[in-house]
Amino acid sequence: MIDFNDVDLAKNLTDAFLKPSESNNYKILEIERGQIEAYIDDLREIYSMLNIDVAYGATLDRYGERVGVLRGDATDEQYRVMIKAKIMRSLGNGTYPSVIKSLCATFNSEVEETDIIYESDIPCTVENAILPFKVLQESGMTMEQIIELIQTLLPITVTLGVLDLTGTFEFSDAEDDYDELKGFANDDGSIGGYFGCTSRDTTIPIT
Repeated sequence: MIDFNDVDLAKNLTDAFLKPSESNNYKILEIERGQIEAYIDDLREIYSMLNIDVAYGATLDRYGERVGVLRGDATDEQYRVMIKAKIMRSLGNGTYPSVIKSLCATFNSEVEETDIIYESDIPCTVENAILPFKVLQESGMTMEQIIELIQTLLPITVTLGVLDLTGTFEFSDAEDDYDELKGFANDDGSIGGYFGCTSRDTTIPIT
């Protein structure tokens, strides 16, 4: 059985028809192929816009309206994180795995680089929340805003003590090791690791 040629439709014709690119058969079928390709591209774009991670503008506003999150002056990047946090808040159950899953989904972080440390001398307090520094870079939010969002993902009455955003910079044990994501940066910053930062929540919880 001969496979259907979806690149050159004229080649699917029998040998009774002319098939060269200058023939009318080829030109007519090429018009059809172009229309089908454009239609498929439109379907792919519509489908991709349903993905909240790539949605923007009015489409993102629809997401916000559906879950009850007002945009205000937030950019698309900030608004997207706010919406995802609200969705995960509704789906979470307050357990450790649930909080980790919510943080990963909200801030697009991996499980191995995300953690919550509950050990604290203060009752109902998370001692430390750990996320990659890229959260600050990609969300367009301040440390204080990120802390506020994390607070909404924690169980009720539980407060966050410290937020650690871990960087990627590391020293190597061997001088010949090379990793463009962890070592020293070049002049234009296109390669190299970056430092992290730590912030403490200074707000007073309302009881």
